[in-house]
Amino acid sequence: MSYLTGLWFGPFLTFFPLSLLGALFIFGCILTWFEQQRRLTRKTGFILFALVVGGIGHAYWASTTQGESNLVTESDEQPIFLEGTIVAPVRQTPDGLVLLVEATHMVKQGEEQTAYGRIRLTWREPGASTLIYGDHVAFMARVREPYGTMNPGGFHYGQYLKRQGIQAVATVQGPEAIRIHGIQELTARGFILGVIDRWRQSIHYAAVSSLTNPALGLFLGMVLGEQSYIESDIRDAFMASGTVHILSISGSHLGLLALLIFAGARWSLCQLPTFWLEQLSLRLTATRFAVLITLPAVSFYTLLAGAEMATVRSWIMIVVCCAGIWLGRERNLVTALALAALLMVLPHPEAIHDISFQLSYLSVAAIALVAQARKEKESNLSGIDAVFPPAKPTWLLGLWRKAVLAWLITLAVSLTTLPLVAHDFHQIPWLGLLTNMVIVPLVGALMIPLGLLSGMIVLAGGGATLPLSGLNQWVFDWLAEVVMMLSHVPGAAWYVASPSMSSMIVFWGMLAAGVAMWHRQLIRWGCGTILLAILLWWGWSPRTGWNPGTVRVTFLDVGQGDATLIELPDGQTVLIDGGPSYRRLDMGRAVIGPYLWNQGIRRLDHVVATHPQWDHVGGLPWVLDTFEVGHYWDNGISRPERFFSRLHLAVKSAGLQEQTSTAGTVIVSPGPCSLTVLAPFSRQGIEEYGSWIVSSGRDLNNQSLVTRLECGPHSFLFTADAEQQSLNELLQVSNGLSARIVKVPHHGAKSSLHREWVNRLQAEAMVVSVGAHNRYGHPAPEVLDAYEQRGLPVYRTDRDGAIWFIASLGSDDMTVRTAKEGSLLQVQAGPRMWGEEWGNWIRLWNR
Repeated sequence: MSYLTGLWFGPFLTFFPLSLLGALFIFGCILTWFEQQRRLTRKTGFILFALVVGGIGHAYWASTTQGESNLVTESDEQPIFLEGTIVAPVRQTPDGLVLLVEATHMVKQGEEQTAYGRIRLTWREPGASTLIYGDHVAFMARVREPYGTMNPGGFHYGQYLKRQGIQAVATVQGPEAIRIHGIQELTARGFILGVIDRWRQSIHYAAVSSLTNPALGLFLGMVLGEQSYIESDIRDAFMASGTVHILSISGSHLGLLALLIFAGARWSLCQLPTFWLEQLSLRLTATRFAVLITLPAVSFYTLLAGAEMATVRSWIMIVVCCAGIWLGRERNLVTALALAALLMVLPHPEAIHDISFQLSYLSVAAIALVAQARKEKESNLSGIDAVFPPAKPTWLLGLWRKAVLAWLITLAVSLTTLPLVAHDFHQIPWLGLLTNMVIVPLVGALMIPLGLLSGMIVLAGGGATLPLSGLNQWVFDWLAEVVMMLSHVPGAAWYVASPSMSSMIVFWGMLAAGVAMWHRQLIRWGCGTILLAILLWWGWSPRTGWNPGTVRVTFLDVGQGDATLIELPDGQTVLIDGGPSYRRLDMGRAVIGPYLWNQGIRRLDHVVATHPQWDHVGGLPWVLDTFEVGHYWDNGISRPERFFSRLHLAVKSAGLQEQTSTAGTVIVSPGPCSLTVLAPFSRQGIEEYGSWIVSSGRDLNNQSLVTRLECGPHSFLFTADAEQQSLNELLQVSNGLSARIVKVPHHGAKSSLHREWVNRLQAEAMVVSVGAHNRYGHPAPEVLDAYEQRGLPVYRTDRDGAIWFIASLGSDDMTVRTAKEGSLLQVQAGPRMWGEEWGNWIRLWNR
């Protein structure tokens, strides 16, 4: 624990050097006091202090030295030629392949150079091309630093990739986009992993050709560890039921599989004739024979599943347990847990900040504590049983005791991991207390063995289809139906704001104190009361960051799209657009939902869809399905595309009426504020065919709902994707040229640059909602120059992240903040160290 504690704080040494050194000094003083009180030996105290310092040093060294690469420079926007070697199992997705390439050579600006660094390469539409671990590849692509959306309390995908040791990302498309040179340097490791990679792909293609969703996604996720085929609604259902962890190959999968193989091997050996068994026992016991069968089988499955971090952790613990069995020593789960953690963090200290690492070890620690408590209870009862032998328990009583033990383990795991689940997934999965007792054993004992058996038959026979496909389809479809049914239990999806770190620490402290002092009634009840109060507070998740009488407007970073949240002085909330939705990334689910929960918002009084384009309304269906919505407004235009069909169905399912808006429509009024539609005036350029209305992209943009918010002395102009025609209409409206804050039309596209409108605009600041490295070149340099010549500051979501403005009705003052301002800055050695460090504390507090 001392070493892991040091690893946790090590990366923060760059940002809080003085505070960490002070904490180390206090820790040393505490150890010294314990030594003086003879509660701790000097040797033990020195070892504890050295482990903490060693952990901090190791993590600091890893965070400052890893990630060196010459693949990306700030000026790079042109494609470069790269060569490299695939250094991880090839991942299959519905859109293509995902490769992790260790770069070796590159040609940049006509100059050949030695390249170093790892790049995550996405190959779309690869055709029939096949790649495996160890292949040498060459390609031409735009290489960029990992990036993602930046919102308060949100997940930053780019930073996640960097923690995985990935320094660059790129995308290529088409069967000829990558030249495959095969394996150039054959090693034993490369040969084994390459063969297993090819086997994995054989099972994958057989499953794809034989199964359909949802069974296909569940099979690939649970058996091969491929998550990209699992549909979003299925994942949400598993999350609500508290069983989302079984969608990946976790410790429960591998542990149950190891148990089945071990028990099966031992039982099979015991069925041999007595003479054979006696002769074999002279050299090898049945238990050791089972270990020899279990370890290779589990190791093979670990590699077949791609050797992901969670799978490797479970494999290490199984190896340690098997080693204890082989040596005839007591199986100590705590020892296996500690050793597995140490073996994982020594080469990868950044793993301690990975959510799967934290959840895995907290879960196993909880199981170990329950097992230890049960063992102590049995040992205490053994003496009593020797004097007063108990009656022989019936099979029903034995079954009841096992069920109680299983429920206690589930309760312990759920309570221990609850703060992390609430923080990262915004849910309290209370239903898992019941569902895990049934679904986890069912999956581990039936579905995983069935899937593996089918896969092994594919490898043995070389077929192009999956054996037992009908049975697999039925079993996995049945699981999906059951989980979907459970997810509709009232209150199953209990969404909450991310708990603060201080409340999480108090929760774990009270939980540990309550368990440790269980025999003391007063402490037990006191800790239980505090735990219940914390849970109720988390479950309530009240509004934060907003006060009555103030207006807050937040331009969320949803990539290449629009999403704006308005919080009015009277408590009403308005969402204008919902960002885009991709196959595997829905900005409603990934950005808007978490932000609303963190702000304590469970109801949206108004949702405005400015116009039916996927980058504006793609995320709205999920929002409408998840949150209570009062009114829905749009421009009345329909489209035949799938994303609009989803939106139309979501509006209907929510029981909302589509309220068509045009110039003059008042969305919010009466009250302290008003939200009014300024454009469009007409439907020029729109042609109607049957029940669908179709148009060109420019016509759709000009039909965007342009709205204006007025709150006392404060005003905002939301221009959506307005182009020349719509901006001409705004010139004819007195309040279409004045607002304190104006959203730049159409993400800063050149087609929306209206010189007269810009020159006559009366504003204090501009906001561009735009995605980093977008393929359209937004915002255009000419657009930025036009606003800069007017002396207007321009905020950009691709650089500043989310941008929010806070103002009070009784004052002309307005505060602007950006998500980027919350990023911690490195503290430089010198006389200004404390001031810089204090600034980081303020940024951390404001998060």
